[in-house]
Amino acid sequence: MLNIHLHRHRISDNACDGTISISGTRICDTAEHSQHRPPVGTYCLQLRHSKQHGRKVPVLAKAPNACLVHGNGIYGSSDGRILLGIRIAPGCVRHSYPHFKLLYDRINAALRRGHEVKLIITED
Repeated sequence: MLNIHLHRHRISDNACDGTISISGTRICDTAEHSQHRPPVGTYCLQLRHSKQHGRKVPVLAKAPNACLVHGNGIYGSSDGRILLGIRIAPGCVRHSYPHFKLLYDRINAALRRGHEVKLIITED
């Protein structure tokens, strides 16, 4: 089983910033739209093709509009996208694609081996 932890540590009216870790090792930062973020909880992750992103992306099974993706900022977003990268400002990340690719590859490898992949979301 692969457990990915998303800990949200700063939530404002518009933006929510957090950190992704696996087995206590920090992988990257996250940015989400505060009003459209998935609730705290544990979610099974699946890889599904996204027309919007033109590729497979990790999707939260219980919240199908929520997915882990690459991008720069959450402003204008009205879905549950969780952007991956290095935080540069509230709701904005940079170097998103390399961090997305790193996490995607780990998720894909675990699923190919038949393991369950879970995203555990917590907040301060």
